Amino acid sequence: MNMKPRIGFIILVIILIASACSSPAPASTQAPAIPPTETTAPTETTTPTATVTPEPSFTPTPTLLPLEILDWYEHAISNLVDPANTATNVEILVHNPNDIPVYVNTQEMEFRFLNAAGEIVYASGSAYFSLWEGTWMTPGDSTGFQVCYCFESNGLERQELASIELFAPIQPATDVVYTTDIEATLGEPYDIAAAHLGGGGTAIPINMTNTGDQPLGNIPMRVIARDANGRYIGMAGFGNSVVSWTENIAIPPGESLYGSIVSDVDYFDGPLTYEFVAIGIPYEAVEATAEAALPVGTPLADWNGIPIMPGAIAGDEAGGAYQFTITASLDEITSFYQTELSNLGYELTLDVNETEGRAQLNFQKESTIGAVYIVPIGGGLHGVAIILNN
Repeated sequence: MNMKPRIGFIILVIILIASACSSPAPASTQAPAIPPTETTAPTETTTPTATVTPEPSFTPTPTLLPLEILDWYEHAISNLVDPANTATNVEILVHNPNDIPVYVNTQEMEFRFLNAAGEIVYASGSAYFSLWEGTWMTPGDSTGFQVCYCFESNGLERQELASIELFAPIQPATDVVYTTDIEATLGEPYDIAAAHLGGGGTAIPINMTNTGDQPLGNIPMRVIARDANGRYIGMAGFGNSVVSWTENIAIPPGESLYGSIVSDVDYFDGPLTYEFVAIGIPYEAVEATAEAALPVGTPLADWNGIPIMPGAIAGDEAGGAYQFTITASLDEITSFYQTELSNLGYELTLDVNETEGRAQLNFQKESTIGAVYIVPIGGGLHGVAIILNN
């Protein structure tokens, strides 16, 4: 993502927050029973216990409504290694009906897939998702989760999907600091190849302006795709806009971030409409952790079976991803990962933005999906982020 030249280099790192846990076995069709509280009725030999009235609380804990599934869309997984594999991805739109922000416990979250008889035939706690800062939702927020409906990889017979249930523990997130004083607008989508920008797919111009009266540290954003009838199709993209990896620079009031995001919805054949939403994280809220922008650790030889390019300068695991820096050209890095991932049996798609000098390499094998993001930092240095969902 670019910013006005007077501020310097801007990068939109689209780090897909993913739950890395493997898909559990299908859940039982019987809902867990909640044992009733045991009570003893007073008798001639039993003295009733006096009821104690609790002290009034000045900060009552709100009763939270569970997250809701508003819509879902099932589609074939692109570039399956085995064409006979009928596993699919399900794009699920999840809504927070509460009037306060909520934290979502993604470690205990589970999507339960039901057949026409209402039986749970498959369950998964592994998903790609877009939560603000990876953990929370705003009041009335709706966001997307992508879950693999993967029968073959679990040795199960496929059943048609009729409905979905969601189990997701939540708790109040009244301590989060954010602002909705963001003007988020979309431009007209365009074909990347036709624009001679390198790679393929659809790019969507985006513009975000800080309309508030306070400087921002970053602007998280997401783009939702719907078909001509308004049905939810999936997340076209999501990520976080920052001014620099190397410096703690605020986004002042009135300043705009603009650029294009490459749509991840390449599985739907038909016209789409897009909804764009963004929030602002105040500068003060990120100031204490801003120094951890670039990785500083000793690079690994590989991360979860994905090789780290030899010559890496520094590398760290953060937010379910692995990031490292390296002094190598964009072509050298993309060629290395094209070769290595192909040798590992992954199907690849590559998007290169030659104008901005960055690239995105998506890879997939059965239910494993990942991406390699390559961005310029300056002085011949590149940052590389690897995202993996097993």
